This record gives sequence, structure tokens and C-alpha cells, in this order.
Amino acid sequence: MQLPRIQISQQYTKIGLSRSPSQLSIEQPKAELNLHQKNAKVSMTAEKSQLEIDSTKAWSALGSAKLIELRDRIAQSSFGISMQNIAEIAQNGDRMMDISNHSNAFADIARQNAFKDRPVQITGEPSFDNVDIQYTPGVVKTDVQGGGVTFDPVLNYPQMKFDPGKLEAYVAQKNVITFSVIGGNWDASI
Repeated sequence: MQLPRIQISQQYTKIGLSRSPSQLSIEQPKAELNLHQKNAKVSMTAEKSQLEIDSTKAWSALGSAKLIELRDRIAQSSFGISMQNIAEIAQNGDRMMDISNHSNAFADIARQNAFKDRPVQITGEPSFDNVDIQYTPGVVKTDVQGGGVTFDPVLNYPQMKFDPGKLEAYVAQKNVITFSVIGGNWDASI
């Protein structure tokens, strides 16, 4: 006799997943600096430069000296001429006293003195450096008061937006258990 057999078949559950990705967006607004500048102040004072030109020596060399200078020059020149005359008189006296000299000393001395020129020097000494120049540079004083920069920054924080993704689970295949009897009759008795 053939006994019936129970056959069990099983089908597992299958789970399906559907997902949408998450999104993150970040925006950074620019900061506002709000700068304010205070201008620097500069004040300057300048003293005038001085240029002094003294051309007295140049005019003196041309014969156009001041009267006091001209008088002193004539006196000095006259003193030199008189000292020179005294020396010549002494030399002439020595020549006249010399009896060993057979020339006519008196006639020679008279001939020399007749056409002798004794100039008085009234002009100054000519030179390339007769004009005196003196320059005193001016002084520039500078006073600087520094300005400044002030700022009042306004910081903007980043703006973030997060959209979470979704993960959904669903049953793609249901679980099933089936029982079946194979062979024999159900109504059979043993």
C-alpha cells in the first residue's frame, strides 16, 4: 500500500528597495565690509631760500669800486710808490758817489727820471672768482596726521539646504507555503 506523502513547497519573500538620492546645496553670501576711510592730513610750511650775490670784487676789478675802498687803494699804492722812490734815491746816491764809474751818473739819472711813470693802481685784481655767491636753502617742514580705515563687517553665514533622500522598501514577492498530498487517497484508511 502506498501511503500518501505530504509535500511542502515554500516561496520566500523578496523585498525590493527604491531610493532617491539626497541633495546638499551650500551657498555662501559675500560678507559686507562697510569700510570708512578718514583722509590723512598733510601740512607743509616752507622757508624761502636765500641767494646772495656779492659782485663788489668784480666792480672793483673794473675800476668802479666804492669811494672808501678806492681811497684805501690809492693810499696803499702811494705808500708803495714812495718806498720805491726812497730805494731808487738811495741807489742813485750810491751811483753818484761811485767815483770809479767813468760814466756821467747825473745825466743818466736825469734821463731815467724825466720819462719815468709812476702809476697809481686804482683797480682791483682781476680774477675768475670775483663774484661771491652764497646760497642758503630753505627748509620744508612737513606735518602728517595719519588717517585711518574703520570697518564694520557684517558676516553672512553659509546657507545650507539638505534634502534627504528616500529609501522605500516594498514586497516584490510574497512568501507562500503550500502543502500538497502526493499519492494515495485521502479517504483511505489504514
